[in-house]
Amino acid sequence: MNKFRDKKVVVLGWGINGLDAAKFLLKQGANITIFDEKDKDDLYLSGFDIGKVKLVLGNNYLEGGLNNFDYIFRAPGVYRYLPEIIEAEKKGVVVTSVVKLFFDLCQGKVIGVTGTKGKGTTSTLIYKIMKKD
Repeated sequence: MNKFRDKKVVVLGWGINGLDAAKFLLKQGANITIFDEKDKDDLYLSGFDIGKVKLVLGNNYLEGGLNNFDYIFRAPGVYRYLPEIIEAEKKGVVVTSVVKLFFDLCQGKVIGVTGTKGKGTTSTLIYKIMKKD
């Protein structure tokens, strides 16, 4: 079952994260609106057909609110506790992210490596441990 088909979905904050979310969600049949404080000319849209989505852009991009949607996919750079996000969540809008979507859909085990230093080394060690027979 496809839970995004015909759902009203916000991609909040563009960039690589938003681009990936929008591409995936379009394939799922979602009705997408992109919200970003940048103007259209400042968005990275390479290879993306913006004719398939609605755009709400510019300094006042959140002025109309986020309440009339089913899902909000928030980019990491968008503050989680914006009043508009909190209000939408109280109205029943699901606030999520691309990373959460990946975790939900991934059928394998996921190992996360975070931190400021040593991620490359740690990831390499994990790879070598898991590769070992």
